[in-house]
Amino acid sequence: MNPAVSNQNKINPVGRIVLLAPNPTGRRRIEWPPFSSFPLLFLVMIKPLTDAFYEVEAVKYGYILLLLSASLFAKYGQVIQGATADPRNKQFLAYILLIILYFYFQFGLAITYGGNFAEMFKIVSPFVFFVLVAYAADRWLLYALGAGAVLTILINAAFLPFDFGWVNWGGTRTFKGYYFFKTDLSYSLCFSVLLCAFYMRNKITPVLAGLILIAAVEVLLANSRLNYLSFILVVIFIMLKGGTSIGSLAKYSFLLGLLGLVIALLYDPTKLLGFDTTNEAAFTQGRSVTWQHLATSMLDFSPIDWLFGKGAFADLMLSQDINGAGQVAHNAHNEILHLIYTQGVFGVIFYFLLWFMMFKMSHIPNIPKWARGTDTLALSIFVLQGMTAVLSSFATKTWPLVMVLLALRGLGIDSGKNTQSASPS
Repeated sequence: MNPAVSNQNKINPVGRIVLLAPNPTGRRRIEWPPFSSFPLLFLVMIKPLTDAFYEVEAVKYGYILLLLSASLFAKYGQVIQGATADPRNKQFLAYILLIILYFYFQFGLAITYGGNFAEMFKIVSPFVFFVLVAYAADRWLLYALGAGAVLTILINAAFLPFDFGWVNWGGTRTFKGYYFFKTDLSYSLCFSVLLCAFYMRNKITPVLAGLILIAAVEVLLANSRLNYLSFILVVIFIMLKGGTSIGSLAKYSFLLGLLGLVIALLYDPTKLLGFDTTNEAAFTQGRSVTWQHLATSMLDFSPIDWLFGKGAFADLMLSQDINGAGQVAHNAHNEILHLIYTQGVFGVIFYFLLWFMMFKMSHIPNIPKWARGTDTLALSIFVLQGMTAVLSSFATKTWPLVMVLLALRGLGIDSGKNTQSASPS
């Protein structure tokens, strides 16, 4: 009888030991994105971190050029691998043509009234960003968006102990993280928490709860009143999606409301937040005065002004003329007023049409229950911010909304073929 041969000591003809692989069920295989997708996913992940330098021209244009190269490289890799093209990409041709048309509209205004390339680029940049990412996105896009949101929360929190992360605003020391404005920080954190919860399917886990708590501290210290409301809306949305009953939510809201009432009764604007609630102009930080000046000026608009506006920096120039030389000039501090005053009705139509088409291209059939309403909430935050700030001229205001729409669109990418999934999980 031949002796039993051990599998682990079996000799092959060449004389080398053949070690059999472990049982496939005994280990978990780690999946990695295709090599061609790494540059695009990395750029998407670090996008929030570039906000600290985005007003630097070299960073602004360099990031878009890198994104263009990464998108083409990722698409080339998909073609080599035989992945089926996403049928939704057929809509991009009309969308790109509309972006080009809108850019030339801005160019015509710049020639007529004055302007510069940087301002025109910032206005169309969110639409360009959407096309470049969505064109070559695969199922790993959600991971990159989620990782970027987590980095935004944690890296900004790391600046809490350092003076660089703080700024004196109206005599009050407020937290700004690595952003230039404190409002940009709190606004970005609202979208970051929303993206983190989206990545986790709105399941309230200890990790998500911890991230929400860290972000809440940052938002509170940033002292941006309107973003307090935006952040509360995000947290309520996550709680409802996570299974919290309306009754329990009402109880928590009641207790927090009582706490807020006590704080309001003890509120001293000269020592706490620095907001004077006894004067409208002081409470709105001069915005109400700016809106009044714009409304008065618009009463004298000619038909041409209503159609095309007065140019990219018209609201700033009006503020400068009224305040006088050497004084600080303010923009409209309202998105609708800014668009009408600078671009007219045609510019408003262009701008809103591009956003409408982006929302439409991000829609997927049979959207999961946990993801429903995410786009509506993101749009609500965007609209709330636009009530007291100009959005279209700042990538820190427009790109966060694009990233949420990209996450929604990413749900429709089939994990096997990079095609639209009829029933995303």
